[in-house]
Amino acid sequence: MSERDFIIGKVTDVIDGETFRITVDRTGGKNRHGYKDQEKIHIKKIKLTDITWMTGVFTKSKIEKMFRGKKVLCLIRSRDQAGKIIADVQLVHGEE
Repeated sequence: MSERDFIIGKVTDVIDGETFRITVDRTGGKNRHGYKDQEKIHIKKIKLTDITWMTGVFTKSKIEKMFRGKKVLCLIRSRDQAGKIIADVQLVHGEE
């Protein structure tokens, strides 16, 4: 199984209930998608606990409360035709 790309950074702006902007601090994996300093992320799944992932559509205010100004880990699935990254997202604890 191939290693998934990831990016870590701070959420700077929440666009809607499924999309936010991130300032990229670090990347990992094989860098398949050529990451920039700023990326737009489309949330596929959110990790709530060590064993619980949540999917679905969220409200903008819920995403702002969960992620705005916080450091997140984005496990990359793909990049869409508009250039947005599709990723599973979780908070990076201890680095906010």
